[in-house]
Amino acid sequence: MKLHALLIAGLTSSLLLVGCSGAPVQSTNAQDEVIDPTIQQVKLVEHEVVPQEAEVSKLIKVSGIGFGAESAYENVTRGQRRLMAIRASKLDAYRSLAEQLYGIKIDSNTSVSSLTAKSDSFRARVNAIVRGARVVSVTPLADRNYETVLEVFVDKDFFNNTFVYTNCPNGNCANNQSTVTDHPGTIGLK
Repeated sequence: MKLHALLIAGLTSSLLLVGCSGAPVQSTNAQDEVIDPTIQQVKLVEHEVVPQEAEVSKLIKVSGIGFGAESAYENVTRGQRRLMAIRASKLDAYRSLAEQLYGIKIDSNTSVSSLTAKSDSFRARVNAIVRGARVVSVTPLADRNYETVLEVFVDKDFFNNTFVYTNCPNGNCANNQSTVTDHPGTIGLK
């Protein structure tokens, strides 16, 4: 029976030693450490941070210049005439800015008789909302006139979304029928 217990103890201890022989050995000396190059490369890629490019929108400055003249109306004070001229120049600058941002609609009519133009008339209209514009300057000019400069910064995509000239993919309109749209703030084909 002692032999049997000794045999079991010997087998158990040998199994324990065999199990420990497959465990990795931790080296305390930096020179003894050998790292497989493929494992090292994987570790570097694992921790590598790849910066992503942030899409930066490009802003475009659009300016509008307007002019206003003092009225010759005698029943208002000089200060009132000056303020009304400045107000007129500011409104003209907004109109100019709206024309650049949203376009201008032109209605024209020409009458011809006996191959001669009898009358020619046109009307220009702007129908838009301008937000975010700032007054850059109000400058007095000669003869009691005033100049106002406005500016607004718009995203580059603003013009791509506002002016739709065609709904054809890649500009290929051979198979599509297009019609002109008439919406305030847009010019284009649909």
